[in-house]
Amino acid sequence: MITRRTFLGASAFAASFANGCARTPHGARVRPLRYLGWQVGLTYQSMTPAGLDRDYLLRHLDEMAVNRMNLLSLMMQSYGYFDPAHDGYAWPVRNPRLLPYQDPNAVNARPGREFVRDIIEEAAGRRIEIQLFLNWGIWNPDFVNAAYPQACLQTREDGAPAGWLHCPDAPGAWQLGLDEAADLLTFYDHANVTGYAFERISYAGTSTCYCPYTRSAFHASTGTFFDSAGMAQREAWKTERISRYLAEFSAHLRNLRPGIAVGLHTQCARGWGHDPKRLASCGIDCVFPHTIQFPTTRPELYAMLDLLAPNPCILHFCTRDKRPENYKLWLKTPEIIDEVLGWIHDYPGDNVTGILFFNEPATSPANKQAVYRGIRRFT
Repeated sequence: MITRRTFLGASAFAASFANGCARTPHGARVRPLRYLGWQVGLTYQSMTPAGLDRDYLLRHLDEMAVNRMNLLSLMMQSYGYFDPAHDGYAWPVRNPRLLPYQDPNAVNARPGREFVRDIIEEAAGRRIEIQLFLNWGIWNPDFVNAAYPQACLQTREDGAPAGWLHCPDAPGAWQLGLDEAADLLTFYDHANVTGYAFERISYAGTSTCYCPYTRSAFHASTGTFFDSAGMAQREAWKTERISRYLAEFSAHLRNLRPGIAVGLHTQCARGWGHDPKRLASCGIDCVFPHTIQFPTTRPELYAMLDLLAPNPCILHFCTRDKRPENYKLWLKTPEIIDEVLGWIHDYPGDNVTGILFFNEPATSPANKQAVYRGIRRFT
């Protein structure tokens, strides 16, 4: 619930802009963006065994409303590879094949304790849209092997697995991705769930995938053995293959929820199979590129945004100063956040439509305040 104090604070903040204010306190011009918000890991890096609870997210919605944010992305899974305390889905799944991967510790996944439906409704009352997010293919292989035997991890040339990332060419992995999206979107069938975004449906890079399913698919479509093909032929085939997968998956999402906005979390890095020129035709409405996950310069940021044009971009802006396991994340400071927000404000292109800050539970109060100060450039 919005308290009187919160409402008055929000009203005062809004009034300063209703009076025609077009400049920040520092005198710089305002560059309006369509979306400003947070992505919140419901269990991922939540720092508590049961994950976040209803009261936490209600307070967070109030904080977002005061600071004129309008998009909350809920990351509905975690993975023990990066967060050993949390692994699996954070909602009460209904598909029996998915049930073994439901996080037994997540409070929102427990029958009778689910609360995200309330949060979606509360967000609507604050004019904050909800996006649901899953990371396609990063799954605990022990679970996948038991429930979807025709799945496999992506592999390198020597046969070594590429972490927990599964291969979309494996029919079991592909089916799992379809099943989890269907279960999540039908469970949270609410008008305020306006978007679904996902990372991956990709290859891990140019050094993968050498699994039997990819080799077989390559030979079937080209008549050439994978090991005999040159790098250029492999990469062109991978791009064609992934483009077809993205189109099929986007159609699947819209069949579940007609009109839903589909977002892809990618920088279109080499080897993933994502072609920025083809994403719109694959049904991708918006790109959510990793932004300052690792040390980044202004020219590097601008080059990435130029590459992704003309796709609309909502920047997946990392604000974390707590590292996950097995992840050499660039730890952020208020100074870094402020400087990069200035770069975004000054970017000469027109394809940046929003910023989604990540991951709120792993962001210190000091870094959060830097976010709220910095977004005045955009509201």
